[in-house]
Amino acid sequence: MLGILLGLHYFNDVPIEVLTNDVAVLGKLPIYAGILSQIGIFLWSATAAICLYSLQFISNKKHKTFIWASAFITIFLGFDDAFMFHEILFPSLGILQKVVFLCYGILMSFYFLSYFKLIFKTDFILLGLAMISFGSSLFIDNLMANTTPYVSKLLEDGFKFLGILFWLGYFVKTTKQMIGLETLEAS
Repeated sequence: MLGILLGLHYFNDVPIEVLTNDVAVLGKLPIYAGILSQIGIFLWSATAAICLYSLQFISNKKHKTFIWASAFITIFLGFDDAFMFHEILFPSLGILQKVVFLCYGILMSFYFLSYFKLIFKTDFILLGLAMISFGSSLFIDNLMANTTPYVSKLLEDGFKFLGILFWLGYFVKTTKQMIGLETLEAS
């Protein structure tokens, strides 16, 4: 990682402090700036860690591939949230945000189609609430962005945060359920 940072510094003339300092320090912002977003990133990380850790206890192949795919999607969405792929990175490469969302929708559709039988054997209500929350956030972001900050930011980011919480809750319950099935089958 340090090598990559040094490469960016030397070859792209990016100041080293821009690559290493906290965003609040760089922007001279108060420590609570972006607190909801930062906690959301912690929750994405927790979900990914739970999925990856649980893999060692799951031997059922279908369950294992589902948790692997879920961990990958969680990590990707966490990186998107942390580094603003859909807001800054992809548009800077000439890829419209609507195209990015379409690609995310296709990825999620493929995920749900691949695992819908398994998902319906789990506490899918939490996953459904996560998807409704994420969808509400996208709806507000795309169709109500020019309203007051209470609607455009608080509701948009609030729904996204709720979606992340439901996503975490779903995988806490689902990995526990899968590990419990493994334990029952082993005894």
